[in-house]
Amino acid sequence: MVLTSIIIGLGITNVLLGVSGAIERYTEGDRPLRLSWASAFWLAQVFLWMILFWWWEFRLVDILKYWTLWNYFLIICYAIVLFLLAALLIPKDWDKVDDMNMYFLLKCRWFYSVFLLGVIIDVMDSYMKGGWTYIMGQGVLGWAYPVVNISIVVIGFRSPRIRTHTIMGIVSIIWLVVFGFEFAPLLHR
Repeated sequence: MVLTSIIIGLGITNVLLGVSGAIERYTEGDRPLRLSWASAFWLAQVFLWMILFWWWEFRLVDILKYWTLWNYFLIICYAIVLFLLAALLIPKDWDKVDDMNMYFLLKCRWFYSVFLLGVIIDVMDSYMKGGWTYIMGQGVLGWAYPVVNISIVVIGFRSPRIRTHTIMGIVSIIWLVVFGFEFAPLLHR
């Protein structure tokens, strides 16, 4: 779990540096920066997803009696996907960005493609933890999460409206907060 913790740590660092970069660009830039609610909600969702990923995966050592290279590879890929989601939401060069709504719309197809990959890997991860019994045992919020997120991806691919992306970011983060804090497992050592 050390390698995944490093990757998630890099993703969280990227988010925090991105937020501080946005604040610096917004307050000290020569040109005004138009902020984006869509970017803000999706960035908060990805940040929370990374934290919850670490929380849930910490238990994986106790849940899986036998580790295979495929299990390990899946967890590493999951962490990489979460890192990429954060990286796609944050400009590398703030001087080239004046409007975060436009930046989000330019990156949204890549974002939703990687987001879909994350949802698929999340289902595979849940299956690895205990099969369909584990997935169904999470209740409606658990097994409906991938269905809702696949719908979000389809809408995200099709919608050119930033308001739609903002609403989907709000729905996704609320779902993640409710599911993550209501059904998050307790850590035992």
